[in-house]
Amino acid sequence: MKVNRRAVLTLAIFGSLTALPSLLQSQANAQSRPVELTLVSYAVAKPVFEKLIPEFQKEWKAKTGQTVTFKESYGASGAQTRAVLGGLEADILAQNITSNVTPLVEKGLVRSNWNTRLPNSASPATTVMAIIVRPGNPKKIQTWTDLAKPDVSLVSLNPKTSGNARWGILAGYGSVLKAQGATPARNFLFSFAKNIKTQVNSGREATDAFVKNRVGDALINFENEIIVTNEAVPRDFPYVVPSANVRVDFPVTVIDTVVDKRGTRRVAEAFTQFLFTPKAQAIYAEAGYRPFDRQVFQRYAKQFKPVQQLRTIADFGGWPTIDKTLYADGALFDQAQKAAR
Repeated sequence: MKVNRRAVLTLAIFGSLTALPSLLQSQANAQSRPVELTLVSYAVAKPVFEKLIPEFQKEWKAKTGQTVTFKESYGASGAQTRAVLGGLEADILAQNITSNVTPLVEKGLVRSNWNTRLPNSASPATTVMAIIVRPGNPKKIQTWTDLAKPDVSLVSLNPKTSGNARWGILAGYGSVLKAQGATPARNFLFSFAKNIKTQVNSGREATDAFVKNRVGDALINFENEIIVTNEAVPRDFPYVVPSANVRVDFPVTVIDTVVDKRGTRRVAEAFTQFLFTPKAQAIYAEAGYRPFDRQVFQRYAKQFKPVQQLRTIADFGGWPTIDKTLYADGALFDQAQKAAR
């Protein structure tokens, strides 16, 4: 029997066209169904995300008609990365240090180009490191080297668990390294470690130890945590922003394997993109962060203390180099802590 190919082709096209409306309706229904995203973040970002999330939800609902809800998890930054590696299905990860994203790339959970998919290497806001002191600043602390004086006691975060700690230690060690060289920087670190009175795992724990429990003469923390205290740091506690400082980045990324598995990539990526919009940038600034958007930064510039020498992580060779030198097992910080015992 001879087959009429033209008739078959016509029938196939007609069948596809008749099925098209139902296919489009099915896709529209899928896109309008409520979706839930899981956001995993370092601990002290909770207040800013509590303001960012509702604004995104309103914008997304107005734009697409879709309702987005969020499950949120906050904790010590290193512990959050380990939780994702251990199976916590996060659509979005917000970190306070790029090196906490690297293990996820190495395990194939996040694509290697993650920090090129958004502006500013995927960091919507930055901050610098500051030193909180007691009212009246009785120990006259003004610079990083003052933290190494023999009569100063410190509350410190654990760099094994906290990105905040890694930035703070690097800010002090790095300023001495650039100004004086490797040996003075090592001496600073050993004296700094000797002055640690209490070591905790997260920024919120450190603030509570310093403020509520009255432990130590000084505490290193993110500048944004002090500008907008959320009642964590009383207003009569002064702080110093050393003029030689480091730019702290707060990278965000979708977890590629999770968003592809759950079908949430479209909305998860939209949320990370939203963080760079003027509205979100203003929310970051109101929360004490230094926004990426220069126009927004200028509107809030008066709340930030000036920094004369602002170095980036690249100035110290990048996180792999820094981790190997300072924070790896048996590296300088471990040596300094061992010598302090």
